[in-house]
Amino acid sequence: MHPALLHTHNALRWVILVAGVLTLLKAAQGLKGDRPYAAARRAGVVFMAGLHLQLLLGLGLFVVSPLVQQAMADMRATMATASVRFFIAEHPTLMVVAVVLATVGSVVAKNAPDDAARHRKLLVFTGVTLLLLLAGIPWQRPLVPGMGG
Repeated sequence: MHPALLHTHNALRWVILVAGVLTLLKAAQGLKGDRPYAAARRAGVVFMAGLHLQLLLGLGLFVVSPLVQQAMADMRATMATASVRFFIAEHPTLMVVAVVLATVGSVVAKNAPDDAARHRKLLVFTGVTLLLLLAGIPWQRPLVPGMGG
């Protein structure tokens, strides 16, 4: 079960990053005034749905991961080892904050008074969310699941 969850979690990051970039692009196009908010909203919903699914997969991984189980046995050593600390503390924290930010941003954008404000808020929240995601992705892992170490 662990390998399947890990590979799915790893592969889904690409779907989320692409959806996030598309959301950014659609929101930026909307700032020019030539696009209704609905197109950006649809992209944002796909982005957010992917983030929520990714969060559930990550929580499942946290429960079944041998790395997590071993790390929890000796938290002093875990926190002293940067590569392990990343998976136990930094990665989950950054990702939960990113999911919360994207969710709040979606609501704030949807409730803005007009399409220009909706596009602007979606652009800002999505941009900051993507920065958090990029900071929290374990880039030392294979870029494509099943390839490399």
